Amino acid sequence: MSVTPGMIVKLVVEVDPRTERISARNSTVYDVNGEKLVLAQTEPAIPDSMLNKEITVTYLAKEKNGPVRYGFPTVVTGLIDDYSLRSTQQVRAVAVLKKGAPTPYNIRMYYRVEPTGRSGLAMSIHAKSVNILDISLGGVRFTYDADNLELQANSVVEVRFDLGGIVCRTDAIILRTWDREDEGFPRDLSFAAAEFLDVTGIFEQELSRKIREIERENLART
Repeated sequence: MSVTPGMIVKLVVEVDPRTERISARNSTVYDVNGEKLVLAQTEPAIPDSMLNKEITVTYLAKEKNGPVRYGFPTVVTGLIDDYSLRSTQQVRAVAVLKKGAPTPYNIRMYYRVEPTGRSGLAMSIHAKSVNILDISLGGVRFTYDADNLELQANSVVEVRFDLGGIVCRTDAIILRTWDREDEGFPRDLSFAAAEFLDVTGIFEQELSRKIREIERENLART
């Protein structure tokens, strides 16, 4: 499926793999001329500092088993204040140059959710239970009992998940550990952030499903 004028897209403007923060903004395709695209300016707006920087254009394609999101890299070549959308309408726009072919793109990889005790999601490392603070398809932040579990930054550990009765295992690298001695936190409670090294197959399917469930739970409480 090719990108065509009128298509709704999401522009991934910024990704920080270490903190797993992503800036994905809604846009619309105004024009396509070969590898050149003109897109609606986003909210918040893409600034001048993004000129000649790379952003990813993503879109949903209908396939046999349901919609699949694809993305391709582009470079911002111009910010237009008075693009003529129609003869009587001028709008703000972003010009980009396509730099690669579309491939499957998972925006959820960087979206974190905060499970509760009712979310049906449990995690352990070296057979020691830990408490999940937030999780995405890319990684997890959690607390653990430093007296019973020793973790070191840059070490690789096997993580076991119970996803509502379905058990999955994957390797993860510990990105960092830290202590928090704020009031209300035990002195022997430590914090850690980890990045998953293998998110495929049944683990990807079940964790994706669980993340969607937690998103719905969180929305229902707001």
